[in-house]
Amino acid sequence: MLIFRVFIVSIFLVVLQSCSYNPDEKEKSIDLDEINRRGKLIVLTENSSLSYYEYREKKLGFEYEILDSFAKKMNLPLEIKVVSESDKLVKYLKDGEGDIIAANLSVSLSNVQDIKFTTSHYSSPQVLIQRKGKKINSVQELNKKTVYVRKNSSFQKRLEYLEDEIGIDIDIKVYEEDPITEDLIELVDAGEIDFTVAHENLARISKDLYENIDVSLVLSFPQKLAFGLRNSSEDLKIKLDQFLSVYIRSEAFSKLKKRYFDYAVSELPVNFIPKKGKLTPFDKSFQNVVKDSGWDWKLLAAIAQKESNFNPQARGMGGSFGIIQFMPATGRKYGISPSSSVEQQLIAGMKLLSSSMDDWNKIPDMTQRVKFTLASYNAGRCHIEDAQRLAKKLNLNPLIWDGNVEKAVLKLRNSNYYRLPIVKCGAYRGHAAFYVRRIFEIYNGYKAMN
Repeated sequence: MLIFRVFIVSIFLVVLQSCSYNPDEKEKSIDLDEINRRGKLIVLTENSSLSYYEYREKKLGFEYEILDSFAKKMNLPLEIKVVSESDKLVKYLKDGEGDIIAANLSVSLSNVQDIKFTTSHYSSPQVLIQRKGKKINSVQELNKKTVYVRKNSSFQKRLEYLEDEIGIDIDIKVYEEDPITEDLIELVDAGEIDFTVAHENLARISKDLYENIDVSLVLSFPQKLAFGLRNSSEDLKIKLDQFLSVYIRSEAFSKLKKRYFDYAVSELPVNFIPKKGKLTPFDKSFQNVVKDSGWDWKLLAAIAQKESNFNPQARGMGGSFGIIQFMPATGRKYGISPSSSVEQQLIAGMKLLSSSMDDWNKIPDMTQRVKFTLASYNAGRCHIEDAQRLAKKLNLNPLIWDGNVEKAVLKLRNSNYYRLPIVKCGAYRGHAAFYVRRIFEIYNGYKAMN
């Protein structure tokens, strides 16, 4: 039996003459027969919530999981190549460096001659990303407003079309370094820019990560999203289209959509509201679980509030579950499931956090050690160790989280840093710095209420 493996190439570095695809260049003719002889299916993708990412040691991504199922059906191992510059995706595809583009692509008539699109696997309108405090309620109000979008994207084209369609003047800006849409959403949340545009499926995920953003203003009809293939990959297209036609109607796909787009972790049911005089609905459980562990029960409570708002039935993106959002594989390792009691979930969580804390025993200060533990719980240990090495290179202290490794982990979204040889796990676009900071804000608030 073939053992399936996922080959992860976190950074895709190719020395090329041109920075972007030249339509006059001849593409390599590679189809399914050659892919089978090669012995693996190669996907070119971005590091993003919808396409591909790693979270708590698990490989995830809505499009990744679809193509992983396809590769298994084709009896082929799957190799992932993360491309840092989106305008090179088509070039790399045509040069034969990959077989499929998975980047939340809109099916566009303007580039159907460059690549073939598969059967659509999802449809999503474009929406405006803005802060709740400075919200506009109609497209007309975008007149004279500055909106930042990815260069040469469907979002830029949509804004240009809106200008002509309704006679407004939008100040459309792009970043030359080509950040992914999630980076722009983070800038909106931080107040560095006022507006950007995203597909609604990504916006739905982002509004649960960022408390300040509003995604309610729709800018387009639903647009078909699909994978991109070489024009020469006719047999691959037939096979992938056949697979998608069946898969998108399957129960497995319904569950996949629910895990990424229809989960709920923020709602706190009425029966979980704590009684007067208590900090949380489960004070006693937190206190019982931390006995003899050295942990303050209020810190464990702060983690539970951030992860699930104390909802033991909460389900998160990628299948995470429970009061502190275990990933399914981790839950199995610690003997719990979504049906486990609150106390069972907390006991397992305490075991996991204590084990991780022990792994950071070279961090001398206990508070800093806790912060490294929380960061690795959120991001995975490998990314935090990358941030430590990067901090040392930047003359920061690799043994201190606050203002040191915390700064370095934020730089791992930048190709100038994640391409360095010392970075073993590639780009990190997650929210470990915000996660640690937010948990300690909650924790300090609990201590102040004592």
